[in-house]
Amino acid sequence: MRYTLLILVLVMFLLIDGHIYGNGLEPDITPKTRRAIERALEFLMKRQNSDGSFGNMYSLASSSLAGLAFLAYGNLYNEGLYGSCVAKLVDYILKTQDSVGFFDDNQCMMHGHGYATLFLAEVYGSLPPTLQAKVKEALRKAIKVIERSQSNYGGWYYYPSHTAGFVPSDEGSVTVTQVQALRSARNSGIYISKKVIDNGIKYIQKCMTPQGCRYTLSGGGCTYTLTAAAVSVLNAYGVHESKEANIGMNVLRNAIKGRGNAFEVAEYTWYGNLYAAQSFYQAGDKDWAAYYKGTYKYLISTQGQSGGWSGDYGDVFATAIAALILELPLCYLPLFQR
Repeated sequence: MRYTLLILVLVMFLLIDGHIYGNGLEPDITPKTRRAIERALEFLMKRQNSDGSFGNMYSLASSSLAGLAFLAYGNLYNEGLYGSCVAKLVDYILKTQDSVGFFDDNQCMMHGHGYATLFLAEVYGSLPPTLQAKVKEALRKAIKVIERSQSNYGGWYYYPSHTAGFVPSDEGSVTVTQVQALRSARNSGIYISKKVIDNGIKYIQKCMTPQGCRYTLSGGGCTYTLTAAAVSVLNAYGVHESKEANIGMNVLRNAIKGRGNAFEVAEYTWYGNLYAAQSFYQAGDKDWAAYYKGTYKYLISTQGQSGGWSGDYGDVFATAIAALILELPLCYLPLFQR
């Protein structure tokens, strides 16, 4: 009896602390994983500026991703160990919004706008009522910017429609950030035009080829990074059984086959794996195991003494994404839930 009780307790512990896999894979969230995440979040906390932003490269995108990393470990607005970081970031992002509704740091353009909208939509439900009303209005205006900036083909380009740099064009990486932001905002109760979402999904589907997702509808090379981004969005919108999602997922599977980890594949390493992690996780346990085993080892072995990682877009960008990948199985973010 005592032996049976002990076994039950151990099983409950494993179920709480992470998923149990066959295939020789460690539970997703081990004490070692938690320590890596906590060191990463501490690193990000130290990189927060007095105005609430993080780092000094591509501030709006990097800061929004850092905010998502805090949320993905259970920190909310003024709640949790890093709740004050989340609160300061909300204030910062709101201050970057112009009169039209565009979140602008003069660096990231529509990429940054998409990530900022995504962060506010994910944190929205935990905000105090008075601030929630303010953020709801900010999200409504941000969504209008996204809707007005959509091309006739259903995609988005680097500049919003009300700026001098706007051209009626589109490309895959910007499109993914806008479509993902729209989904999160819709989940938070913000009205989104169904036509805008449908056209965005169709654009991504039309960009998919047997070799992967193209840069634009009219052409451009197919890459692992864009394919991962496209598949993650198709999965999130419930079209994971579509022909395009299946083609994309097979491209991703073949790309990592026989490699030590997925970071050997992606052209834009951190951006690509932000979406690859979501794609493999949403595809199910077998695919997640194939992706995560090598990726986990890579992330743990390359974490710096300071707790951060480095990359082309700065250490905040890289560290936030590394933390998000490690946190993904916790499913605290609606964005990550299967």
